Amino acid sequence: MHPRFQQALAAAWLLGGGLAHAADPFGDELPSVVVTAASADGSVFTVPHGMTVITAADIAKSTSSSLSDLLSREAGLNLKSSSGNDKHASIDIRGMGDTAVSNVLVMVDGVRLNESDLSGANLSSIALSEIDRIEILRGGGAVRYGDGAVGGVINILTRSPQSGALRGSVQLETASYGTRALRANLSGGAGDWRLRATASRALSDGYRRNNAFNRSDGSAEIRYAPSGPDIPAEAYVRLSIHQDTYGLPGPASAAAFSGSESDRRASNAPFDGGSTDDRMLTVGASFDFGAAGLLELLTNWRDRDNPYVIGYSPLLTYMEQASRIESNRRETQLRYSLDFDAFGHTHSLGLGAHGQSADYVRRETIGSSFSPVRNGDLEGRGAYIETTLRGAAGLSVTAGARANELESDYRDGAYAESCAVYFPVKSGCVMVYTQSGQTRNTWRNQAYELGLTWEAAPTRVYFASASRHFRAPNIDELALATTDLRPQRGITAEIGMRAQPRAGAEYAITLFGMRIEDEIHFGPDSTGSGFTLNRNYDLPTRRLGGEFQGRWQLTSAIGLSANLAYVQPRFEGTDADVPHVPRVTANARFEWRTSEAFRWFASARYVGKRYDGNDLDNRTYPILPAYAIYDVAARYTIGDVELTAAVNNLLDEVYSTTGYSATYYPMPGRNYTLNLLWRF
Repeated sequence: MHPRFQQALAAAWLLGGGLAHAADPFGDELPSVVVTAASADGSVFTVPHGMTVITAADIAKSTSSSLSDLLSREAGLNLKSSSGNDKHASIDIRGMGDTAVSNVLVMVDGVRLNESDLSGANLSSIALSEIDRIEILRGGGAVRYGDGAVGGVINILTRSPQSGALRGSVQLETASYGTRALRANLSGGAGDWRLRATASRALSDGYRRNNAFNRSDGSAEIRYAPSGPDIPAEAYVRLSIHQDTYGLPGPASAAAFSGSESDRRASNAPFDGGSTDDRMLTVGASFDFGAAGLLELLTNWRDRDNPYVIGYSPLLTYMEQASRIESNRRETQLRYSLDFDAFGHTHSLGLGAHGQSADYVRRETIGSSFSPVRNGDLEGRGAYIETTLRGAAGLSVTAGARANELESDYRDGAYAESCAVYFPVKSGCVMVYTQSGQTRNTWRNQAYELGLTWEAAPTRVYFASASRHFRAPNIDELALATTDLRPQRGITAEIGMRAQPRAGAEYAITLFGMRIEDEIHFGPDSTGSGFTLNRNYDLPTRRLGGEFQGRWQLTSAIGLSANLAYVQPRFEGTDADVPHVPRVTANARFEWRTSEAFRWFASARYVGKRYDGNDLDNRTYPILPAYAIYDVAARYTIGDVELTAAVNNLLDEVYSTTGYSATYYPMPGRNYTLNLLWRF
């Protein structure tokens, strides 16, 4: 660990025992209600898992300008990016490595953002300004959310329409690498109706050549909450659209990465890239029956179109080498929750059911006379039950179970040109589709969770939990897989404590262990055959570690937060770590309010060394070095206007979050951001 960062973090840790008693006059207390997990009192304080909540106030006080950067500053969360922006970025929780895109669930208002393939969750489709709060659940969620809740769940909750007069904001941003953005939102309502609409446009040349990323986003939500009925009810419709174009500069060689800045910023794929057209419609309703419980219904439709070119050749036309992914997904959820009294205490019961279906088509080289086509369909259904039983002396037990079924149907085929007369002159030519293979599977999986919480004092809670989780292969994994590819299953156990020893001070410590059998990965088999396919690891994997996170208000004007995480990601029975997983990550943030108008921010992020993504035995390729990133920012507020200036990667650290076979994806050097926000 960098010595300067290590000293700063040690100082922050020691401060936990002797902090000033001043409350935070411009911060938030923990939210009274948490929606991502069951807890004894409905708050994050009594959730029997490691958990973090990022509020809108926390986002406003951060130095982050992107969602991936914001998330990567939390305990045990690690950023993996090949682009230097939110596109093609993923967040790892507790050492999942390259498969974090499938082993960490990202939800938006309870709807799964992860795609049915290996593209993961498109974090660039969520603007920080539209987030009300983020709930990060580590090691849990398998009962409530099912497939893929292995490392954890990130549930992003966006701002809801507000009643009353119209109000909103306009935000202008300019930054290094030709970055500029305009965002606007409007919210208001009258009577039983409420409306919120947002629009944004962002353009950037990117840090490297052919690293441009341009995007447009828009959303509209209408809520209807009739006043006066005996059964309070609410219904809403939400439509969101995301469109982008992006370049794919490719990896840099080891020589280029360690060379000059111009070497790192160069591209070995100056014409690769693609675009995304993503549309989502959500319809939901809730009915509050009072003592009889709360019923929530949700239906979601998502459609994505993604044309792209990888490996451009000047010998072919663009259409002859273009490929396209088209996917459609439908999901329906039903949740019921009830509080009931028994044995002198109030307990909780939750029931839920869901159904989903997905269609996926990938057409390769769509303009050529021979066009491979990969088709996949997924049909899933599941149901769960969970309960929280509260007892004497501050003890509570949370338990749940889930049954899940997933049917997959994957087909290989190709469109080939068929002509009545081919030589010497083509005539009567048509494109004919021929199916070459089909794989069908039905997988049934179960998940279980058991948690114990002891509220030893109003300011101190101890917890322990165990959960069983699972993940089924996705469409991309089925497309290139061994014949016996099967779902992975695992168990996570954790113990921890949370404390709020005094006003303006809080901290949490969690220790965990995770064991996964048949973990899915892409790589060669252990026999040395050389065939690289999606397969199950021959050996179970184990991850042991812990997380510390704390926040303190040192004085009425000075705030400090810090976290530290350690994970040992091992293949069982060997001395090899899972690739791309740093054992140590740490973060610290300092805030100083010098006046009513001025705030100053400084933050630091440390990521330890990790092994090359293709280095399963940890002996084949050079280790990716550790790095530390320092950011500073200042904010001036006058009335309804905020002006923020930031310098990111202050010391111009050269680093890459990922590397494969000794090639790297350089991240941006020192860069600048200027942001103007007007609220009305």
